[in-house]
Amino acid sequence: MGKTSVAAATAMRSAEMGYKTIAISTDQAHSLADSLEEQLSGQPKKIKDNLWALEVDVLYEMEHRWQEIDKYVADFLASQGIEGVTAKEMTVWPGMELMSALFYIWEYDQTKEYDVIIIDTAPTGETLRLLSFPDVSDWWFDKIYKMMKNVTKLARATVGKVMSAPLPPDALFEDIDHIRDRMKIVKKILDDPQITSIRLVVNPEKMVINETKRAYTYLSLYNLTVDSLVINRLLPEDGTGEYFKDKLQEQKKYMAIIDESFSPLRTLKATLFSTELVGKASLTRLADMLFGQEDPTVVYTAEKALKIYSEDGVDTLSIKLPFSEKREVELYKSSDTLIIQVGWYKRSVSLPYSMIKKEATKAEFKDGYLLIRFEGGEPNGDKKKGRKGRRDN
Repeated sequence: MGKTSVAAATAMRSAEMGYKTIAISTDQAHSLADSLEEQLSGQPKKIKDNLWALEVDVLYEMEHRWQEIDKYVADFLASQGIEGVTAKEMTVWPGMELMSALFYIWEYDQTKEYDVIIIDTAPTGETLRLLSFPDVSDWWFDKIYKMMKNVTKLARATVGKVMSAPLPPDALFEDIDHIRDRMKIVKKILDDPQITSIRLVVNPEKMVINETKRAYTYLSLYNLTVDSLVINRLLPEDGTGEYFKDKLQEQKKYMAIIDESFSPLRTLKATLFSTELVGKASLTRLADMLFGQEDPTVVYTAEKALKIYSEDGVDTLSIKLPFSEKREVELYKSSDTLIIQVGWYKRSVSLPYSMIKKEATKAEFKDGYLLIRFEGGEPNGDKKKGRKGRRDN
């Protein structure tokens, strides 16, 4: 869909306007280096004035950022007879590339080393995992991690004395505690629309439009702000011949669908290049198409996807879920948490104290928002724990 080219062009223009900028690729099939025509690694490399770039390298991260985790996993595998290259590869566990990318956000927010961070993400599924990771990890740390930590302490005093495999040391848990604390900061950064905005890249094609709609819905579910839509690879209107005539007619049809579906979201447009879009000169041309003389770091909207408000004694939780239907949404209230599931994606929303003892009595869609009403209140807020939230028919 051209997201890497758009990310690289945005980074180029940001740097040209005087912002100290870094472009970070989180896609395991890295293509940012190809787009910039530069060799990149897990360390920032200066591309030109005000512009740096890196591609997340999980093995590099293990050696430099995750020493205790790396050491423990390696020791555990050695106790099971697995050593050498195989053990090195197996120390990389699922989700590490996600945390590594998010920790760059944490690190550069703390050091203020860069003015602008542009992340070239992986395809849609991986991107949703990346951006929802702080929310999901918060639940894991709160519900599971404490239990694992206590069980390990007990095991050290009992079965640990006769086990051949090493138990996790305190240093490992300290590392994980740091992960938890940093992830909370990252979550605040991602949730702040004045700091973080997401730009979706779409081509005027049916399958791509539908995938982008789903991405918009799921990003909104996690309270992330999509501030604009980049429409890429448009055919020039002056194309000639039967092929271009038919293709332009199809494009007009899909452009009408995009306009109807995503309005009033800000749109940026770029036409299909006659040659391959690689190198700094091509990226500058793309930036001209997308932004003209406009600052590419401008936040086009700071509207939050999730809001809570009260009217006439009724509390309402409003969450933006464009392109969703009532039959796709499941609601569950458990104690102080409301669980919202849309398709395959699920989010736990911690409720404010004033809503904990109230019941979710009504849910409806209005203008692309899911409105969940909370009323009443019982002496025992846990009485109906786990009951499925009621939805309108």
